[in-house]
Amino acid sequence: MDKKKLEVATKAIQKLAERDGVTVEYVRTQMKIAMINGLCSKEPKVKAYWQSIPCEGEVPTPEEFIAYTASVVRKGLE
Repeated sequence: MDKKKLEVATKAIQKLAERDGVTVEYVRTQMKIAMINGLCSKEPKVKAYWQSIPCEGEVPTPEEFIAYTASVVRKGLE
């Protein structure tokens, strides 16, 4: 994944943490919980979406998720 896009995603997480008065780790943990729910979904469309996210490891990081989802949204607006 593009390093610049991951840096933008990292900054977005930092801004969310600052806005909500919580730590970056708290935001990342909450995102991971939501992501695990999606990854474990029994719905084929939901599961296919999660499996389509490019990632370095077995599952996407919050930053990879943000970067990928932002690119999908951008493409949809074109």
